[in-house]
Amino acid sequence: MKKLSLEIVSRALKLPVCEGDSLAEKIEEAGIPLSTYCRKRGVCGKCFVEIVRGDIPPPTEKESLLMRQKKMPARSRLSCLYKIRGSLAVKIPRGSLFRETNILTTGLRMSVVVNPPVKKYLLKVLSPRILNPASALELVEEGLKRKGLRVPLPLLRKLPALLQDTQGRLTAVIFDEEEILALEAGDTTGKNYGIAIDLGTTTVVVELVDLQTGATVDLATALNSQSRFGSDVVSRISHAFLSDQNLEDLRLSIVRQLNSLIHEMGERNHIPKSSLYEVVVAGNTTMNHLLLGLPVKTLAVAPFNAVFSSLDEFPAIELGLELNEQAKAFIVPNIKSFVGGDISAGILASDLARRPGNFVFIDLGTNGEIVLKKGKSLWATSTAAGPAFEGMNISSGMLALPGAIYKAELGKKLDVFTIGDRAPIGICGTGLIDLLALFKKKGDITPQGKIVPASRILPVTEGITITQKDVREVQLAIAAVKTGVRMMLEKGGLDPEDLDGILIAGAFGNYLNVRNSQAIGLLPAIARKKIVFIGNASLSGAKELLLSSPSRKFLKKMIKSVTHVSLAADPEFQKKFIESLEFPEVDP
Repeated sequence: MKKLSLEIVSRALKLPVCEGDSLAEKIEEAGIPLSTYCRKRGVCGKCFVEIVRGDIPPPTEKESLLMRQKKMPARSRLSCLYKIRGSLAVKIPRGSLFRETNILTTGLRMSVVVNPPVKKYLLKVLSPRILNPASALELVEEGLKRKGLRVPLPLLRKLPALLQDTQGRLTAVIFDEEEILALEAGDTTGKNYGIAIDLGTTTVVVELVDLQTGATVDLATALNSQSRFGSDVVSRISHAFLSDQNLEDLRLSIVRQLNSLIHEMGERNHIPKSSLYEVVVAGNTTMNHLLLGLPVKTLAVAPFNAVFSSLDEFPAIELGLELNEQAKAFIVPNIKSFVGGDISAGILASDLARRPGNFVFIDLGTNGEIVLKKGKSLWATSTAAGPAFEGMNISSGMLALPGAIYKAELGKKLDVFTIGDRAPIGICGTGLIDLLALFKKKGDITPQGKIVPASRILPVTEGITITQKDVREVQLAIAAVKTGVRMMLEKGGLDPEDLDGILIAGAFGNYLNVRNSQAIGLLPAIARKKIVFIGNASLSGAKELLLSSPSRKFLKKMIKSVTHVSLAADPEFQKKFIESLEFPEVDP
């Protein structure tokens, strides 16, 4: 076979190629993120290159149309259709490369190539001919160069009129190159949106995402409306357990809230629900069961097994979500038991599985989840931390809202800082950690957690105090996390100093003071530079899954390799939990 060369002028690369090779494949083999959006079928027109030197075959009808629309140079050709016949040199314009978008900006900066499962293609569907009276669907498939696509019956019913009204010029919305979700009049390729959701026990975050660019269009947050049925997963499971109607009330509560948030963002940005084609939901096991209206009885009793771990994408309308009527929903897979989709999403967003070295991933929330990564192995567990880290069950506690004390410092006096610089009205989780560490440093709290003043009350600022009960609540939450980390390290045969890093996920971690957290034992006493806060990794992971087909395929495979660890089943857990209740004697 004749040996030839390919020079990529825009990258100063020269590669050996053979006659008959696909130009697109050789460019990709060089590690260049060429936008083969339609999987090299010559449909999307996103992989144009300019032939600087070498054979220039006549353009196809599709290439000619796209070159006029995109105002491409005359020497441009679609690389996916180009078969190499001789040595050549090409330039690759920036518009022919996959876009990248950042998914984590707190502590880590990760990026993802925008290659979503939901894609749009502009088509010119030919009319049937007397010699070849192809069906309307066959003509659409011919335009897409893809046969055997699944098509919803309601869409088939509209197809003849749509083709007639548009003279065959329409946009196809395709899911995973296997199913037609919609056919729209004219060119709507620039209007392709999806929704990423972090479905937390206490808060809900909904992100409106442009599936073409990867950009965040809007963001909406709210307290989880299910909180009126109970502040934590245990109380909500107990409520749902009582009757089918209670379970339905919980489901309707969150569905209505999500629809309201989605509608508000659509209104603000002039995006109709018909342009929303997929939703990805990352939530803990209980939250996604309640969203789906699944029975939670098995989560209430040992062995605490879920109804499902992983589900294929399904119609979003089955959830009751108000998007495009053929939109898809993807629930981020659970790992096992109470290690849910929010943790799967976090593992993905932080690239934990592919990081060299030993790491602990911790999501600090109502249900504290811990993942240990040693070499190529992953272990995951959950521990019931309770809602103290979110300011709940604390006498002056509150969520991280304006007026909440989120930080404290000890100089000549105790200084407190509030969210929004408002007058202090309560204490949120991070402020609570600071205050306990500082009162311990002053000697007002013993390592055993006893408040020294006889009143058993510590004044913080006017009208805000910390009580002995508050200290006990925090001790229990810290002990749960501390024991979990300790036992996971033992599982991997590691000491804290063997770790290359600790990744802290969750909004709670954003304002956590490492020194104070170590002073009361919440975090191991390792070098502070090894502790990285990665923000809302659950939402970041949901967004990545919305934007990247390869990431979704990787996640589905990766979670099967995670080993679930049940702390409750370990006879040593209770003993180690009691040992963990005390604060460290000396500050690190």
